[in-house]
Amino acid sequence: MIVMCVCHFDETNAYGGLEKQAKLLSQRLLGRVRDLIVIASTRELSRAKHYESHGLKTRLFWTYTTPQVSGKKLPASLVWALQVLMWTFWNRKKITVFHSHQIRIHAFVGAIAQKYWGIPHVAKSASGGPGADIKTIGSHKYFGRRGRDFIIRNTQAFIATTQSIRDDLLEYGVPDHKIAVIPNGLSFPAEAPRFAKRSKRCVFLGRLSSDKNILKLAMAAEAVMLNTDYYLDIYGQGELRPELEKLLHDRDMKHVSYKGFVENTFELLPQYGWLMLPSDAEGLSNAMLEAMACGVVPLTTRVSGCVDHIIPDETGYFFQDVSPQSLIEGISLICGAPESRWETLSDNVRRYSAARFSIDRVADEYIKLYRILGIKE
Repeated sequence: MIVMCVCHFDETNAYGGLEKQAKLLSQRLLGRVRDLIVIASTRELSRAKHYESHGLKTRLFWTYTTPQVSGKKLPASLVWALQVLMWTFWNRKKITVFHSHQIRIHAFVGAIAQKYWGIPHVAKSASGGPGADIKTIGSHKYFGRRGRDFIIRNTQAFIATTQSIRDDLLEYGVPDHKIAVIPNGLSFPAEAPRFAKRSKRCVFLGRLSSDKNILKLAMAAEAVMLNTDYYLDIYGQGELRPELEKLLHDRDMKHVSYKGFVENTFELLPQYGWLMLPSDAEGLSNAMLEAMACGVVPLTTRVSGCVDHIIPDETGYFFQDVSPQSLIEGISLICGAPESRWETLSDNVRRYSAARFSIDRVADEYIKLYRILGIKE
């Protein structure tokens, strides 16, 4: 049995790219492995049980708030991780690999399982740069360097979704022979018809949190687009939603709108021409992959994942940084691009995405890795 372990999987963070990837990969592995179960958290005690949907097994364990890696939410992470550890011990004879779908609190569970029960541990590093998983897990809240070294010693393979994340893993002491570079994957939609004036419609898609710089983006976009026929629509959920809605209302913004949360992004994205993603840190952004698959051209900061796949003026553009002036300059660049230029870029990103990010291809890479580890699927 393969255990795919991710902090959140249900209503606690259903809109997160990490959770989408865990679900999509698990579904693609069904039928190709003997047995697979997803382990995750829930904040609703009534949901803390086994589920099965379309053949995919899920076990949710309760904790009082969404598990995170630091600060006041650390006790919630420990409550959840202890339950996962006990479940893993109880099922240790059936588990063939413990797959941490991010290097966070559950990576300690996987490392313990490998050290004491001989269960191979695979850990995916989901973010890079200043917020790199491998850096964060070595904070003093997680036993510092000793804690990180414990995970490195007791993990058989690390997954890096980008070359940048691979470099982060190497920097913090992960041996090169333990690292496999496997990107996130997508189930591609049928090519949609092109909407009128698509090249003048911009979208932000993601968590409404401070690290996404969404308030700065809204103000910069309104300033640039005020006397144009360009528009920015914002989709997502998160703690900054009230502040964002207040900002849009108080400043009576005409060209920036908050549209709420959307579940099926592939129905939405073909209506837009540009994705704006001014994040402080990313892994391999699921929003960017989905956008590129639909021919939406990314404009992002120079963060992990983005720098691996954006070639300026070929597959997108970069903000120089997240200062108001840099955001204004980046938005001005795309607002000044002729439609023919956008059409070329759109075709480029669609072809680029199709050649690299098929979920079937990604699932094949995981199967190869499991075989190398001696796991019979």
